[in-house]
Amino acid sequence: MAENSNTSTIAGDIPPASAPTTQAETQTQTTTPSDSHSPEEEEKKPFTPSLSTSVLLPLTPTTSSAPALSHVQHVWDTIRPNSAIYNLLLSDIVLVAAVSQPTGRILAHLTLQPVHLNSKRILHGAVSGTLCDWAGGMAIAADIAGDHGAVDKEGKRIMSTGVSTDMHLSYCSTAREGDTLEVEAWVSRRGRKLGFTGFEIRKRVEDGWERGERGEVVVVGSHTKYLPFGQKRE
Repeated sequence: MAENSNTSTIAGDIPPASAPTTQAETQTQTTTPSDSHSPEEEEKKPFTPSLSTSVLLPLTPTTSSAPALSHVQHVWDTIRPNSAIYNLLLSDIVLVAAVSQPTGRILAHLTLQPVHLNSKRILHGAVSGTLCDWAGGMAIAADIAGDHGAVDKEGKRIMSTGVSTDMHLSYCSTAREGDTLEVEAWVSRRGRKLGFTGFEIRKRVEDGWERGERGEVVVVGSHTKYLPFGQKRE
């Protein structure tokens, strides 16, 4: 797989509108030495969290919901034994926080091992796709944890996380062996038959994540799922 290319514009972000520039202003902008940057300088620019997560209250041990986290962990423990790919790539992932209100969200940590890397020894795109698939389902599980109407015919909490219909990923940066990733996913909307989730992978801030500090963005994406059990009940 080719190395991920850097970009600071992602789906869902709307750049601010700018006023039209005159020809003189355009010429001044293009000839001013301070406006020119070398490729090396561009690569040093830090990535910032996406619009979607930057407006949400950070998930931390203090903001996490114990019932939501317990339900998500139970769903994960049920799914994992039946999935060879999850066992191969995500056996060491750790769920650290979850909430069900106002919408389902989860946060997990994964330290990269050689199995997660491509031929260039950086995070493999297929691993990012697997994380998007997994995290979207766990976010749906968190959402169900807060939905008292999401029960089966026997009155038990629904364990299904739906079936994937669509996934999109944008690779913003890279990560290497030994880096610990912070994987966050949230439910944007649960409709009558479809659930829409957002997704982000960041490098974990070692001494700051528990206070809500977010690290460099590596991957952003979205995941749509078919939900046979229907819309969230208020």
